[in-house]
Amino acid sequence: MTIRQMLVGLIAFLGLGAGAALGQVPDSDIWVCEVLVRGETLDLGRPVNVTNHPGYDNQPCFLGDSESFLFTSAVPEGGTDIYRCNLAGAVPQILRLTRTPESEYSPTPLEPDGVSFCTVRVEADSTQRLWRFDMDGKNPALVMTDVDSVGYFVWIDDTHLAAFVLGNEKKKEPHTLRVIDVVSQAQTIVARDIGRSLQRIPGTGDIVFTTPVGEDRFRFMLLKNGSHAGEPLIDAVGDGQDAVWLAPDTMLHSSGTTIHAATFGGGTPAFRPVHDFASEGIISITRLAVAPDGSHIAFVALSTSQ
Repeated sequence: MTIRQMLVGLIAFLGLGAGAALGQVPDSDIWVCEVLVRGETLDLGRPVNVTNHPGYDNQPCFLGDSESFLFTSAVPEGGTDIYRCNLAGAVPQILRLTRTPESEYSPTPLEPDGVSFCTVRVEADSTQRLWRFDMDGKNPALVMTDVDSVGYFVWIDDTHLAAFVLGNEKKKEPHTLRVIDVVSQAQTIVARDIGRSLQRIPGTGDIVFTTPVGEDRFRFMLLKNGSHAGEPLIDAVGDGQDAVWLAPDTMLHSSGTTIHAATFGGGTPAFRPVHDFASEGIISITRLAVAPDGSHIAFVALSTSQ
């Protein structure tokens, strides 16, 4: 069964609609929708809540098969663990991968092996370092012993990554973007006072990150592979800063209830609205992830449907 058939079946199974009237604000869930391309027109299909339970679900990241993704979820014992959502069946199957006293965030499959993933682990002493797990959540191992305070990260190539490293408010040290050699653990600061969004442009070693340009406003910056400084790419819409690359020349960006798109490579790029999910019970969209084959996207949202 294809993801599209699963989504149709799940809509009927859950009875999804506009949802109840706005009352108490629900916790975040992960939604999946189809990417619809008709000629030069881009649209998004009806969203389906694939986690759909009380609590924190966030940071989806698709695996190479395009029919499953990893994500972070709060657990009854306290803290967070890493889960896998399989979309190939009639109803999504959720599998808990890690079951640890520590909290794990930002799961990202390791390429090209496809049998393991990396995650930020908040250790007992509040150290935040990068750990590797087998795809079944077993055999945890530190990736870098000396690199601490990692918030988010993205791989540049097999031995280098870009990381959002947390600052120290008491010492008035800002958050920084660092390029890190995983083998030597050498760190190069390439930007300061950055936002949380961090993406690699598909098929390249180029990184896109955000930097504030005013109160609750952000600008996407391009860090070319090998460069030590970012350059302006495009201003974000409203107060949004989350984005993902649908293709090497097409970026999707969420702001409020709407997902926008911008195309690069000719003229001055500008975001255009693709789909407003307000009528489908979505309150606010943040994190985005795209399937490797470009067929579907996942996004994190608050909604009125719970």
